[in-house]
Amino acid sequence: MESRCKLRDWLRRFGVQISLFFLGLGLAAILALSVTVYYVAADLLMKETVSKTHDLLDLSGNNIATYIARVKGESNVFANNSLLRQYLAGDDESLRGDLMDSIDELLKNDSYIKSIVVVSKDGRILSNEENLDMSVSEDMMKEDWYMESIHNTMPVLTGARMQSFSSDKDNWVISVSTEITDPSGENLGVLLMDMEYSVVEDHLRSLDLGADGCVFLINDKGDLVYHKDTSYFSVPDKKEQLLERLAMGDTYDKKNNLLTYQTKIENTGWILVGVVSMDNLKMLEQQLFEAVLLMGSLLFGAVVLLGVLFTRRLAIPMADLERGMTEIEKLAEISVRKNSFYEVELLAEHYNRMILRIRELMREISDKEETLHQAELNALVSQINPHFLYNTLDTIVWMAEFNDSAKVIALTKSLAAFFRLSLNGGRELVSVADELEHVRQYLYIQKERYGDKLSYEIHAPEELLDYTVPKIILQPIVENSIYHGIKPMDGLGSINVTVRQDGPWLIFTVEDNGVGFVPEAPTDGRSSGNGSVGLNNVDERLKLYYGQDCGLSISSAPGEGCTVRLVLKTHLPGAAAVNQEPPSWNR
Repeated sequence: MESRCKLRDWLRRFGVQISLFFLGLGLAAILALSVTVYYVAADLLMKETVSKTHDLLDLSGNNIATYIARVKGESNVFANNSLLRQYLAGDDESLRGDLMDSIDELLKNDSYIKSIVVVSKDGRILSNEENLDMSVSEDMMKEDWYMESIHNTMPVLTGARMQSFSSDKDNWVISVSTEITDPSGENLGVLLMDMEYSVVEDHLRSLDLGADGCVFLINDKGDLVYHKDTSYFSVPDKKEQLLERLAMGDTYDKKNNLLTYQTKIENTGWILVGVVSMDNLKMLEQQLFEAVLLMGSLLFGAVVLLGVLFTRRLAIPMADLERGMTEIEKLAEISVRKNSFYEVELLAEHYNRMILRIRELMREISDKEETLHQAELNALVSQINPHFLYNTLDTIVWMAEFNDSAKVIALTKSLAAFFRLSLNGGRELVSVADELEHVRQYLYIQKERYGDKLSYEIHAPEELLDYTVPKIILQPIVENSIYHGIKPMDGLGSINVTVRQDGPWLIFTVEDNGVGFVPEAPTDGRSSGNGSVGLNNVDERLKLYYGQDCGLSISSAPGEGCTVRLVLKTHLPGAAAVNQEPPSWNR
């Protein structure tokens, strides 16, 4: 009875905790998703609005620049008209009719050109405006457009101005003035072409700047060229506000919800400034916020409903898992009730696989410990080969009989060094330098025995000598080369021992020119005797230390010698392994 109460309490606590967890997780996910969607969408709306506004302003500026360039071209062509030059240079009134026809043709081809006025240096006037005569020419010569054109090789574009000869107080125009010169460059007069003020407004008609938006033009002198409200030309405070807006550059005024963008109009010296109201964007952002809020509320309601159903179905099978896992020390498998979540059943299946794997690992560890122990015993056996010791002592006796005391001493020291390096104070790991010295002493002793029949070389870079490797991994290979490769051959034998590094791999190579053989397996020796035992022992020890991707490889063929390669890792046994494929024979 008490155990049932405890189980019910656990289920109750578990159900409440899991419900709160999923509700909190769902709420956090919905909030994060909603906020992300809102800000990303709002940012896209802002960027789209700004990009569209920029494109429209740039397009309008290009249209104005194209039109002004065309007017300047027409002005320049007419100013260089030979009849016009001839008329201004002399006093031939017969040319006046043809020139007036040319003026009428220009006016007919461009409806925005309001007036064309030619003022000669002697005060004569040629124009489509009938009320102009020599009485006003002196005053016109004092105006800015006339003075700026003199000695200026290019047509001069003016800002908005009132026509001095017009009786209409609201007669605003934009002018292009061009100096007229004779072939030698002497001034003959000035050509003035007045364009209607509406020419700019018509090119800006496609812009939708909002209720509080506006667009205006400023020339390179800081003078106002265009504004829809012409009162800005006469009221200093209003003009100052526009100049302040110009100084702000491209910016977004959050307080007033206004976007300012400016672009230079080519061939004019003007700057087009657009001030766009972003009220429509604010309204879209409000609608977007309401839509995201509604969607988030619906999603949260769905999460609450699914969370309750999910928790009720999950609690009971989880109790089965909890009860089974409390007895993990027994390594017993567990089972859950039917009709539970697939994930819970999968969890129980993985748990059972883990138990089985633990059992297998425990058996493998036991087997490896036994194998390692046996390999260590084999290593100790191979350290002191009684035949090698007997043959070496026999050689020393033979040298002593011939009173060759120097070689006796040298060979005895070499034998002592060989066994000292073999024992190494009982330690299994030695430096590369000691391992090479060990095999060098062994080869020296064998060289004294075989004489000129055996030669050897050992090469190793200085930077590799401090690496640590298991001891006595080269001597069994060299011994195998001597007894099974070089000894049976008729000619002279040689052995080369080299060490190199390939990334994380340390590679020892023992190469001889002996009789060779056909390997049956990577670790096969040349015979079933001591050589095979030694090679297999080295291969097993390397695999135990460094893993299955390390060990011993043999390349040989009858009559072609033999190459044995030992692949180790540069890190010490037990250090973190390097995830890289071992080098192949061709590397």
